Amino acid sequence: MEPNIGKIPLPDVRYIKLGSGGNWEQECLTKGIIRMGFGTESGERFLLCQNGDWPGLNASFIAEGKERGTAARFTKELRLFFEDPGTMLWITFMNECLCWGHVDGSPAQLHADGDGLWRTIAGGWRNTDVNGELLIKDKLSGALTKLAAYRGTSCDVDVVSYVIRRINGEKMPEVERTSVALHELQSTIPALMQMLTPGDFELLVELIFSTSGWRRESVTGGTQDTKDIGLWLPSTDERAFVQVKSRTTPKELATYIEKFRERSDSYKRMFYVYHTGSLASPNDPRVTLIGPEQLARLVVDAGLVNWLIDKTS
Repeated sequence: MEPNIGKIPLPDVRYIKLGSGGNWEQECLTKGIIRMGFGTESGERFLLCQNGDWPGLNASFIAEGKERGTAARFTKELRLFFEDPGTMLWITFMNECLCWGHVDGSPAQLHADGDGLWRTIAGGWRNTDVNGELLIKDKLSGALTKLAAYRGTSCDVDVVSYVIRRINGEKMPEVERTSVALHELQSTIPALMQMLTPGDFELLVELIFSTSGWRRESVTGGTQDTKDIGLWLPSTDERAFVQVKSRTTPKELATYIEKFRERSDSYKRMFYVYHTGSLASPNDPRVTLIGPEQLARLVVDAGLVNWLIDKTS
Protein backbone atom coordinates (compact mmCIF):
# COMPACT_ATOMS: atom_id res chain seq x y z
CA MET A 1 0.00 0.00 0.00
CA GLU A 2 2.34 2.61 -1.32
CA PRO A 3 2.02 6.40 -0.93
CA ASN A 4 3.09 9.01 -3.46
CA ILE A 5 1.95 7.08 -6.54
CA GLY A 6 0.89 10.07 -8.63
CA LYS A 7 -2.62 11.31 -9.34
CA ILE A 8 -5.02 9.11 -11.25
CA PRO A 9 -7.38 10.26 -14.04
CA LEU A 10 -11.17 9.98 -13.96
CA PRO A 11 -11.86 6.32 -14.84
CA ASP A 12 -14.86 4.04 -14.55
CA VAL A 13 -15.19 3.04 -10.91
CA ARG A 14 -16.77 -0.14 -9.62
CA TYR A 15 -17.34 -1.38 -6.09
CA ILE A 16 -16.80 -5.06 -5.32
CA LYS A 17 -17.54 -7.10 -2.22
CA LEU A 18 -14.79 -9.64 -1.66
CA GLY A 19 -16.66 -12.76 -0.68
CA SER A 20 -19.74 -13.41 1.41
CA GLY A 21 -19.33 -11.44 4.61
CA GLY A 22 -15.91 -10.32 3.39
CA ASN A 23 -14.41 -13.79 3.81
CA TRP A 24 -12.02 -13.25 0.88
CA GLU A 25 -10.74 -9.88 2.08
CA GLN A 26 -7.65 -10.99 3.95
CA GLU A 27 -6.44 -13.23 1.14
CA CYS A 28 -7.04 -10.51 -1.45
CA LEU A 29 -5.24 -7.93 0.68
CA THR A 30 -2.28 -10.20 1.41
CA LYS A 31 -1.86 -11.57 -2.13
CA GLY A 32 -2.87 -8.42 -4.00
CA ILE A 33 -5.69 -10.09 -5.91
CA ILE A 34 -9.39 -9.54 -6.61
CA ARG A 35 -11.94 -12.38 -6.58
CA MET A 36 -15.40 -13.00 -7.99
CA GLY A 37 -17.70 -16.00 -7.81
CA PHE A 38 -21.08 -16.66 -9.52
CA GLY A 39 -20.43 -20.35 -9.98
CA THR A 40 -17.57 -19.76 -12.38
CA GLU A 41 -15.74 -22.69 -10.85
CA SER A 42 -17.72 -24.66 -13.38
CA GLY A 43 -15.37 -25.48 -16.24
CA GLU A 44 -18.18 -24.97 -18.74
CA ARG A 45 -19.09 -21.52 -17.45
CA PHE A 46 -15.43 -20.48 -17.24
CA LEU A 47 -15.01 -21.55 -20.88
CA LEU A 48 -17.98 -19.36 -21.83
CA CYS A 49 -16.23 -16.39 -20.19
CA GLN A 50 -12.92 -17.16 -21.92
CA ASN A 51 -14.67 -17.32 -25.31
CA GLY A 52 -16.61 -14.15 -24.65
CA ASP A 53 -19.89 -16.02 -25.12
CA TRP A 54 -21.93 -13.71 -22.94
CA PRO A 55 -25.33 -14.75 -24.34
CA GLY A 56 -24.37 -18.34 -23.55
CA LEU A 57 -23.32 -17.34 -20.02
CA ASN A 58 -26.62 -15.51 -19.53
CA ALA A 59 -28.49 -18.61 -20.73
CA SER A 60 -26.57 -20.79 -18.26
CA PHE A 61 -27.83 -18.69 -15.35
CA ILE A 62 -31.40 -18.86 -16.63
CA ALA A 63 -31.10 -22.62 -17.03
CA GLU A 64 -29.97 -22.72 -13.41
CA GLY A 65 -33.27 -21.13 -12.39
CA LYS A 66 -32.22 -17.50 -12.07
CA GLU A 67 -34.68 -14.78 -13.05
CA ARG A 68 -33.87 -12.96 -16.27
CA GLY A 69 -32.91 -9.71 -14.49
CA THR A 70 -30.61 -11.55 -12.10
CA ALA A 71 -29.04 -13.56 -14.94
CA ALA A 72 -28.39 -10.35 -16.89
CA ARG A 73 -26.80 -8.70 -13.83
CA PHE A 74 -24.56 -11.70 -13.11
CA THR A 75 -23.47 -11.77 -16.76
CA LYS A 76 -22.67 -8.06 -16.78
CA GLU A 77 -20.63 -8.29 -13.58
CA LEU A 78 -18.61 -11.24 -14.86
CA ARG A 79 -18.05 -9.63 -18.24
CA LEU A 80 -16.74 -6.38 -16.66
CA PHE A 81 -14.47 -8.42 -14.39
CA PHE A 82 -13.25 -10.72 -17.17
CA GLU A 83 -12.74 -8.13 -19.93
CA ASP A 84 -11.29 -5.25 -17.86
CA PRO A 85 -7.91 -4.39 -19.48
CA GLY A 86 -6.85 -2.44 -16.39
CA THR A 87 -8.78 0.77 -16.97
CA MET A 88 -11.47 0.10 -14.34
CA LEU A 89 -10.82 1.44 -10.84
CA TRP A 90 -11.96 -1.25 -8.41
CA ILE A 91 -12.78 -0.17 -4.86
CA THR A 92 -13.78 -2.01 -1.72
CA PHE A 93 -13.63 -1.64 2.05
CA MET A 94 -11.14 -3.64 4.09
CA ASN A 95 -9.96 -3.09 7.67
CA GLU A 96 -12.18 0.01 7.96
CA CYS A 97 -10.43 1.72 5.04
CA LEU A 98 -11.30 2.39 1.43
CA CYS A 99 -9.03 0.19 -0.71
CA TRP A 100 -8.53 0.65 -4.44
CA GLY A 101 -6.58 -0.70 -7.38
CA HIS A 102 -6.48 -1.69 -11.05
CA VAL A 103 -6.07 -5.21 -12.41
CA ASP A 104 -2.91 -5.89 -14.36
CA GLY A 105 -2.89 -7.36 -17.87
CA SER A 106 -2.97 -11.00 -16.82
CA PRO A 107 -6.20 -12.93 -17.52
CA ALA A 108 -8.69 -14.18 -14.95
CA GLN A 109 -7.98 -17.62 -13.54
CA LEU A 110 -9.95 -20.23 -11.65
CA HIS A 111 -9.16 -20.11 -7.94
CA ALA A 112 -7.39 -23.09 -6.43
CA ASP A 113 -10.08 -23.50 -3.75
CA GLY A 114 -12.64 -24.16 -6.52
CA ASP A 115 -14.66 -21.05 -5.72
CA GLY A 116 -14.75 -18.50 -8.53
CA LEU A 117 -12.14 -16.45 -10.38
CA TRP A 118 -9.27 -14.20 -9.43
CA ARG A 119 -7.12 -11.55 -11.06
CA THR A 120 -4.01 -9.70 -9.91
CA ILE A 121 -4.22 -6.10 -8.68
CA ALA A 122 -1.28 -4.16 -10.14
CA GLY A 123 0.91 -3.14 -7.21
CA GLY A 124 -1.57 -4.59 -4.71
CA TRP A 125 -4.49 -2.92 -2.99
CA ARG A 126 -3.86 0.60 -1.70
CA ASN A 127 -5.63 2.15 1.29
CA THR A 128 -4.08 5.64 1.15
CA ASP A 129 -4.44 8.68 -1.05
CA VAL A 130 -1.59 9.81 -3.31
CA ASN A 131 -0.08 11.72 -0.38
CA GLY A 132 0.06 8.64 1.84
CA GLU A 133 -2.90 9.56 4.06
CA LEU A 134 -5.10 6.65 5.12
CA LEU A 135 -8.56 6.62 3.53
CA ILE A 136 -10.33 5.82 6.78
CA LYS A 137 -13.94 4.80 6.33
CA ASP A 138 -15.22 7.01 9.16
CA LYS A 139 -13.75 10.05 7.44
CA LEU A 140 -15.46 9.41 4.10
CA SER A 141 -18.83 10.62 2.84
CA GLY A 142 -21.83 8.44 3.60
CA ALA A 143 -22.65 8.63 -0.12
CA LEU A 144 -19.63 6.37 -0.62
CA THR A 145 -19.55 4.26 2.56
CA LYS A 146 -23.16 3.17 2.01
CA LEU A 147 -21.75 0.80 -0.62
CA ALA A 148 -20.44 -1.39 2.20
CA ALA A 149 -24.07 -2.39 2.81
CA TYR A 150 -24.60 -3.42 -0.84
CA ARG A 151 -25.95 -6.96 -0.86
CA GLY A 152 -24.70 -7.98 -4.30
CA THR A 153 -21.17 -8.67 -5.50
CA SER A 154 -20.27 -5.56 -7.51
CA CYS A 155 -21.94 -2.38 -8.68
CA ASP A 156 -21.36 0.96 -10.35
CA VAL A 157 -20.34 3.90 -8.18
CA ASP A 158 -22.45 7.05 -8.45
CA VAL A 159 -19.95 9.35 -6.69
CA VAL A 160 -17.02 8.79 -9.04
CA SER A 161 -15.67 12.33 -8.89
CA TYR A 162 -15.72 12.24 -5.08
CA VAL A 163 -13.79 8.94 -5.03
CA ILE A 164 -11.14 10.28 -7.39
CA ARG A 165 -10.78 13.53 -5.44
CA ARG A 166 -10.24 11.62 -2.21
CA ILE A 167 -7.70 9.26 -3.77
CA ASN A 168 -5.90 12.23 -5.33
CA GLY A 169 -5.82 13.97 -1.95
CA GLU A 170 -7.98 16.84 -3.19
CA LYS A 171 -10.66 18.60 -1.16
CA MET A 172 -13.89 19.99 -2.52
CA PRO A 173 -13.78 23.80 -2.86
CA GLU A 174 -16.42 24.16 -0.13
CA VAL A 175 -14.38 21.99 2.23
CA GLU A 176 -11.19 23.91 1.42
CA ARG A 177 -12.84 27.27 2.15
CA THR A 178 -14.27 25.95 5.40
CA SER A 179 -10.87 24.58 6.46
CA VAL A 180 -9.22 27.94 5.80
CA ALA A 181 -11.93 29.77 7.76
CA LEU A 182 -11.60 27.30 10.65
CA HIS A 183 -7.83 27.76 10.75
CA GLU A 184 -8.26 31.54 10.78
CA LEU A 185 -10.80 31.30 13.60
CA GLN A 186 -8.56 29.11 15.72
CA SER A 187 -5.59 31.42 15.19
CA THR A 188 -7.49 34.36 16.74
CA ILE A 189 -8.69 32.55 19.85
CA PRO A 190 -5.41 32.65 21.88
CA ALA A 191 -5.46 36.47 21.80
CA LEU A 192 -9.03 36.46 23.12
CA MET A 193 -8.12 34.05 25.93
CA GLN A 194 -5.35 36.40 27.03
CA MET A 195 -8.04 39.07 27.54
CA LEU A 196 -9.94 36.93 30.07
CA THR A 197 -9.69 37.49 33.79
CA PRO A 198 -8.13 34.57 35.70
CA GLY A 199 -11.59 33.65 36.97
CA ASP A 200 -13.13 33.63 33.50
CA PHE A 201 -10.19 31.62 32.13
CA GLU A 202 -10.71 29.07 34.87
CA LEU A 203 -14.41 28.90 33.97
CA LEU A 204 -13.56 28.43 30.29
CA VAL A 205 -11.29 25.50 31.16
CA GLU A 206 -13.98 23.95 33.33
CA LEU A 207 -16.57 24.28 30.53
CA ILE A 208 -14.19 22.59 28.07
CA PHE A 209 -13.63 19.64 30.38
CA SER A 210 -17.33 19.33 31.18
CA THR A 211 -18.18 18.91 27.48
CA SER A 212 -15.84 15.90 27.46
CA GLY A 213 -17.67 14.27 30.35
CA TRP A 214 -15.47 15.39 33.25
CA ARG A 215 -17.22 16.57 36.42
CA ARG A 216 -15.80 19.14 38.80
CA GLU A 217 -15.32 17.78 42.32
CA SER A 218 -13.33 20.44 44.11
CA VAL A 219 -11.31 23.67 43.93
CA THR A 220 -8.44 24.11 46.36
CA GLY A 221 -5.73 26.68 47.06
CA GLY A 222 -4.05 28.73 44.39
CA THR A 223 -3.25 32.38 43.82
CA GLN A 224 -5.20 34.96 41.85
CA ASP A 225 -4.20 33.58 38.44
CA THR A 226 -3.96 29.88 39.27
CA LYS A 227 -6.47 27.33 40.58
CA ASP A 228 -6.33 23.64 41.43
CA ILE A 229 -9.39 21.80 40.11
CA GLY A 230 -10.27 18.22 40.96
CA LEU A 231 -12.17 16.41 38.18
CA TRP A 232 -13.88 13.04 37.98
CA LEU A 233 -14.73 11.08 34.80
CA PRO A 234 -17.75 8.87 35.61
CA SER A 235 -17.32 6.57 32.60
CA THR A 236 -13.94 5.32 33.84
CA ASP A 237 -14.06 6.44 37.50
CA GLU A 238 -10.84 8.33 36.78
CA ARG A 239 -9.81 11.37 38.82
CA ALA A 240 -7.56 14.12 37.53
CA PHE A 241 -5.85 17.13 39.03
CA VAL A 242 -6.08 20.21 36.80
CA GLN A 243 -3.79 23.19 37.16
CA VAL A 244 -5.18 26.31 35.46
CA LYS A 245 -2.44 28.88 34.92
CA SER A 246 -2.94 32.01 32.82
CA ARG A 247 0.78 32.70 32.37
CA THR A 248 3.48 30.23 33.24
CA THR A 249 7.14 29.21 33.01
CA PRO A 250 9.05 25.91 32.95
CA LYS A 251 10.05 26.46 36.59
CA GLU A 252 6.42 26.79 37.64
CA LEU A 253 5.49 23.68 35.69
CA ALA A 254 8.15 21.70 37.55
CA THR A 255 6.77 22.94 40.86
CA TYR A 256 3.24 21.86 40.04
CA ILE A 257 4.34 18.47 38.73
CA GLU A 258 5.96 17.86 42.09
CA LYS A 259 2.73 18.96 43.76
CA PHE A 260 0.82 16.49 41.60
CA ARG A 261 3.17 13.66 42.53
CA GLU A 262 2.45 14.33 46.17
CA ARG A 263 -1.23 13.78 45.38
CA SER A 264 -0.75 10.68 43.23
CA ASP A 265 -2.75 8.58 45.69
CA SER A 266 -5.84 10.68 44.90
CA TYR A 267 -5.21 11.67 41.27
CA LYS A 268 -3.85 9.49 38.50
CA ARG A 269 -3.51 12.28 35.91
CA MET A 270 -2.64 15.94 35.77
CA PHE A 271 -3.69 18.51 33.17
CA TYR A 272 -1.64 21.71 33.07
CA VAL A 273 -3.66 24.33 31.19
CA TYR A 274 -2.32 27.76 30.23
CA HIS A 275 -2.73 30.41 27.54
CA THR A 276 0.63 32.21 27.73
CA GLY A 277 4.09 30.66 28.01
CA SER A 278 6.54 28.31 26.33
CA LEU A 279 6.80 24.83 27.78
CA ALA A 280 8.34 21.52 26.74
CA SER A 281 6.51 18.24 27.28
CA PRO A 282 7.42 16.77 30.68
CA ASN A 283 8.97 13.34 31.05
CA ASP A 284 5.91 12.03 32.83
CA PRO A 285 3.16 10.30 30.79
CA ARG A 286 0.63 11.17 33.51
CA VAL A 287 1.04 14.91 32.88
CA THR A 288 -0.73 16.48 29.89
CA LEU A 289 0.05 20.02 28.75
CA ILE A 290 -2.73 21.99 27.11
CA GLY A 291 -1.35 25.21 25.66
CA PRO A 292 -2.95 28.02 23.64
CA GLU A 293 -3.05 26.26 20.23
CA GLN A 294 -4.64 23.05 21.52
CA LEU A 295 -6.91 25.05 23.81
CA ALA A 296 -8.11 27.07 20.81
CA ARG A 297 -9.12 23.85 19.01
CA LEU A 298 -10.94 22.66 22.12
CA VAL A 299 -12.83 25.95 22.39
CA VAL A 300 -14.11 25.47 18.84
CA ASP A 301 -14.93 21.78 19.35
CA ALA A 302 -16.83 22.58 22.56
CA GLY A 303 -18.89 25.31 20.86
CA LEU A 304 -17.55 28.02 23.19
CA VAL A 305 -16.52 30.62 20.61
CA ASN A 306 -19.57 32.82 21.22
CA TRP A 307 -19.07 32.51 24.96
CA LEU A 308 -15.48 33.67 24.58
CA ILE A 309 -16.51 36.59 22.34
CA ASP A 310 -19.16 37.69 24.84
CA LYS A 311 -16.69 37.58 27.73
CA THR A 312 -14.12 39.71 25.92
CA SER A 313 -16.44 42.18 24.16
